[in-house]
Amino acid sequence: MRRVLFAERISDDRNEKSDSIESQHDKLTRRAETEGATVVGTAVDLSVSGDVDPFQRKELGPWLTEENLSKWDELWVSTQDRLSRDDIHFLRFVFWAIEHNKTVLVLDDPGFNEQMHSRTGRLLLHAKGLGPAMELDRIKARTKDSHERRRFTTRWTGGIPPFGYRPVKRYLDGKTATYLEQDPDMVKVLQEMRRQVLAGQSFFGVAKALNESGEHTARDRARLRRGKPVHRRGAAEGVPEQWSETTVKSLLRDPALLGYKKHKGEVLYDSQGQPVQVAEPIFTEEEWEVLQAAVEARIQTKVRRVNGTSPLYGVVWCGQCGSKAIHKSSVHSGVDYRYYTCGAWPKEDRCRGISVRAAEVEEWIEIYFLQRYGQERVTEKVWVPGTDNTRELEATRKRISRLRHLYVEGEFEDNPKEYRDRMHALRARETELAAEPVVEGHWSETDTGQTFLELWGTLDLEGQRKQLIKSGYRIEVGRKTFDVTPAPESWPERKTRMEHLGLSGE
Repeated sequence: MRRVLFAERISDDRNEKSDSIESQHDKLTRRAETEGATVVGTAVDLSVSGDVDPFQRKELGPWLTEENLSKWDELWVSTQDRLSRDDIHFLRFVFWAIEHNKTVLVLDDPGFNEQMHSRTGRLLLHAKGLGPAMELDRIKARTKDSHERRRFTTRWTGGIPPFGYRPVKRYLDGKTATYLEQDPDMVKVLQEMRRQVLAGQSFFGVAKALNESGEHTARDRARLRRGKPVHRRGAAEGVPEQWSETTVKSLLRDPALLGYKKHKGEVLYDSQGQPVQVAEPIFTEEEWEVLQAAVEARIQTKVRRVNGTSPLYGVVWCGQCGSKAIHKSSVHSGVDYRYYTCGAWPKEDRCRGISVRAAEVEEWIEIYFLQRYGQERVTEKVWVPGTDNTRELEATRKRISRLRHLYVEGEFEDNPKEYRDRMHALRARETELAAEPVVEGHWSETDTGQTFLELWGTLDLEGQRKQLIKSGYRIEVGRKTFDVTPAPESWPERKTRMEHLGLSGE
């Protein structure tokens, strides 16, 4: 009995149609029926380039392992390049087949298997392998040239679009090309992410909200557009990717949200030194400046909320060892008992641990805070954008250096005018950027029209926690000790401050 394995492959190298696989299978099946061979398996590799090693292919590779070699005797393909279009990979497979006494049948080359077993035949096979390899090199070169030509245009050259955008086909100048446009649903998500960060939410908190609401990442959205299931690396198909603190932070700092085109992670600039605009920006320049300032402030913030850990995390500290206090609760006989205890104890010997009732701490801090700030006006920070062209100036000078290098290498021998025009534009932009002063952006305090006493009643415990941190409050609790920084005001201090505010101190 002849046990036959079919190897079928289709790639995107030659814009092959999906029915190419069907055509391969029909030819192989008819041949098997004619010769009375038994087909033990079919390895179908879809969208696999011809330069992928047969031993590394997802479907064919497992059939070539030691554990599966005994299951088949002959490997059949419709044409030689279905095995490989890389001459080195092709010859390696040929010698492997000889070593393991396997028959290889190529439908359009009846003498293939016989040639494998003679030196002259193998020489011919080597020559045959060079043809597909050279064609593959030409395809790669054409693809690279095509990408190079389109790189600095407003067209989308492929890949996963930035979050907030989706690819669309447009018919322009007699040709169909792909461009990017804003996706309204993703834009709403980005605006909400910006609002949360400006309100003081952590990157972790934003990620948690995105995961709870079931928002898909850019990668999963791209899969769904192609009709494929979502997939988290290391998990089964259908399990979506999760947002993380890192992905949220990276997304909100990505200049692609301004519609800029990127290559290898860097923004592309045209010959005039301007970013290549591939789509409408998600945020205005002012919105972007404010967001970046809030992101940087969040990155530099030392006291961060650990969700679900402590209602006053970052406010209450251990008065003995200086560690952050953690919140613990338990229920006994239907009564909820809550305490703040030292976060270091008992893991570290430096502290014997403290434990105080949470309700008492929260009540006292509210009294102290409102005593000191209750009649003060609440202000909010507003970002005043600055101007700093240092980064763009540095990028422009690098482009001047690269352009000069290309000129020395003879890139512009046939078109020296293009070199002069591009260099002139870059030099002019360099001069313009160097002349502009650097003005640092800064936060400005503006009155909200409320006092802290009016605001306090509208805040939940998390909002009160954030407000206490903004106001610089720190509570150190110990055994029979309760220290507040800044210290509560004395009566003379309180009276003087209230008179200064135009209020009665009586």
